[in-house]
Formats: sequence, structure tokens, C-alpha cells
Amino acid sequence: MTGPGQALPASFLQRGLWPLARGAAPAEVTHVRALRMTGQIDVERLTAAVRQVGEALPALRVDLMDGEEPRLRVLPRPPEPLTVDLRGAAGAGRDAVCVALLRADRDRPAADDRHRARFHLVRLTDDEIVLALTAHGLVLDAPSLYALLGAVCQAYTGRFRAGQHRDGTTLPGLDPVTERARASRRRWWTRRLTALPGDPEKTAGPVGAGRATRTHRLRIPARRWHALTALGGPLAGNGQLAVMALAAWCLRPPGRAAATAFSTVVDLRDHLELGSLVGPFTDRLAFTVDLGGPALSFRDVLLRTQAGFLDAVVHYLPYAEVVELGVEAGRITPPRTAAHWDVALHFCRNPPTSAATRGERTLAERGLSIELFREADLLGASTTVPAGRWDGTVLDLSLGELAEDTVLVLDADLNHTHHGTAQHVLARMDQALRAAVTDPDAPLPTPADPTRSHR
Repeated sequence: MTGPGQALPASFLQRGLWPLARGAAPAEVTHVRALRMTGQIDVERLTAAVRQVGEALPALRVDLMDGEEPRLRVLPRPPEPLTVDLRGAAGAGRDAVCVALLRADRDRPAADDRHRARFHLVRLTDDEIVLALTAHGLVLDAPSLYALLGAVCQAYTGRFRAGQHRDGTTLPGLDPVTERARASRRRWWTRRLTALPGDPEKTAGPVGAGRATRTHRLRIPARRWHALTALGGPLAGNGQLAVMALAAWCLRPPGRAAATAFSTVVDLRDHLELGSLVGPFTDRLAFTVDLGGPALSFRDVLLRTQAGFLDAVVHYLPYAEVVELGVEAGRITPPRTAAHWDVALHFCRNPPTSAATRGERTLAERGLSIELFREADLLGASTTVPAGRWDGTVLDLSLGELAEDTVLVLDADLNHTHHGTAQHVLARMDQALRAAVTDPDAPLPTPADPTRSHR
């Protein structure tokens, strides 16, 4: 049983990703998700539900202390939810004000109370409240945020049972790779990494350059999104890989058939069959997509993307270990550890699931409805990373829900344009998406040269 003040050993993910997260700007390592609750809401009861969940799950009370190695301990009490009343704000602007408040809290440095996870209760109207959770990624990952928001809703209706929500602090010694498997996987990754080109411009980037990003968005109508994710393959219905397939095609250098490399998120709960766990259990996965051959259809590209992803999953090693092997092979140069897979797709759920009650029958019985609150607007970095911290990622892709639609959120580095301008990238992806859902077996339109200017 994990108790207050108890020191915790860091997990393999926390140890491995700590050098990448330590000293990073809050917006790089912290995320926020929120629900909109509508109806007759008992604020005191909702506050008590937040406290109940915080007391029951130590993962919400982890203090991640600074140092050369990550040090963790469980704080004695969960933080009180931050409450804000926006009923006096202009009606049409309340949502925007709430988004700004939540993003500002996401981007703030850690407070003196050291809590790395905090709930928010933002009152928009007499019958509308936003329940939000902000957390450091090495304490709670994005899937955990959704699970914990749901746990609060369960507690509000008297259905929360702590035993139904396994706490990741009970598995600090988890190792996802046996020693026998590690040896063979290290050989596999070493061969892959050694084959990477040793282009200094690619691996190091312009001397003295950092990263400054701007966020762009492409809204995908619900019918088009469902048509895209309905296509086949071993991972049919996976919107995350469908978007990566679009990106692979649209970012392919014209006239070249070389494999394109990416990084994305792998949820180890699925990979290791861990079930439902609250904590940090998502890792970064680098993989390649082979786009050689003429006249590829979207179904061809999707299958090749899924194959590249599954190949990397089968040979999974913690991302920090892959980077270490790349450095040893002389193909990765810190801090530009992601320069060879400089397009990253972050966690998304499949498919969007906003509905009147999100399947919570007891909420409907109480006259309440619940939906995600402005998920797409809560994504996006809009931050500057100094030269000594930038890992070489040029484009960050995220998927968010907005009403019944899906929004592709693109954080593009303003200083490195070898993939073309962000607006052009989104325009190409929109064109390829339309072609894919019209006829997934027809040849995709050839991506235009991203180095040309567009007037």
C-alpha cells in the first residue's frame, strides 16, 4: 500500500525520459484535458468527488522532485481543485476564457506545493461547469487524464470504487522487456540505426538554432473522419495511424522513394496487456514507412504505415534506450535526438466519442450531460525551445475532438521549413484525405515540392 510521504522508485519510463523532460518548459511536458458538465450540478458534491478520487489514488499525489535522477514521493493530501467562476464573463467568450485559463495553468512552472496534477472546476453558467485536470506527463499520461476525469464523474454519482482503477505507483519495478528479448531487440535497433544517413545538417540542424512554433489547425468533418478510419488493414479504425499515413505521403520528398521516419505514442497498457492503469505508461516509438513504388493508393500507404508501426512495436525498446543506441552508433547527436524522425504524432483516442452522456447512464438519470470540453483548443504547444533543449522535432501533430468533428492540430517549427510551410502541409493533407475517402484504391495525388513557395 502506497502511503503519504513514502518514497517511490522511478519507473523505467520515468528514468529513461527524465533527461529529456528535466529543465523543459512546462508546455513541453504538461498536458490538460477537460469535460463539460451540463445540468443541475451540485458543486459541493462535485468538489467532494474530486477529493475522494485524489485520496484514493496515490498517482494523483506524486511529487516529482528535481535532480540528476528522478525522485518521487507521495504527498499526504491531494491538492484542492482550483475553482473559477466565469458567470460574469461575456456569454460568447466564456469558452475561450476558460481555454486560456487552462492553457495558462498548463504552461506555468511547478508551484511550491509541488503537486504535479491538479483538478479545476470552472463555472461557466448556473447549469454548466468545466471539470479539468492538468498533469506532468511523467506523473500522468493523457489516457490517465481521461480515466481520472471519468472517475470523478463516477464518484459524483456514488459509483466510484478505487479497486476498479489500478494505480501505477504499485508497479514501479515493471520492466517491459526480458533480458533475452532485450539482447535481440538491441541488435535489431542497432542495425536500423546504423543504416540511418549521417547527414550533419539533418542530425544537428543549423548551428545555434532553437525551435519556435506556431499552431495551425485543420478541421475534419465527422463523416469524412469516420470514412477515413473505416478503411482496412491489421489496425483498421486506428485514426492515429491513418493520419500518420497521410503525413507520410504528403511529406515524402518529391522524386524520392526513401523510407520516411516518424515518432508516435505507444500505449504500453495495450502492448503489455496491463489493463487499466493510472500513471505514466505511454512511450515514444520511432518507426519508418517505406513508400517506394509508383502510383500508390491510400490503402497501400496505410498498410505500409501500419506495417512499419507494428514492426517497431514487435521490437519495442524504451525510447531512451533507442536513443542511447543511436548515440553509440554515431547516428544521433544530442540534443537533436529526434532529428531522424522529426515528425511526431501525439496521443489520440479513436474515434471521437462526444455524446449526451458519453455512455454514463447514471448521469442521464440525474439530468446531466457530459462531453469533452474544447479538446482541440487545449492542444498545441505555441512555445519556444532554446537551442540546447530542442530535440530536432520539426512538426508535432495532435488529434482533438471538437463537437462531432476531429481537428488535426499542427505545431510547426518556424525556422526549419524543409517540409514546407504549415499551411501547405495541411492543404496537402486535406487534399490527400479527400482523395482517400473518395476512392482509397485510386492513386493518391503526388505531393507538390515543399521547397517551392506558394502564392
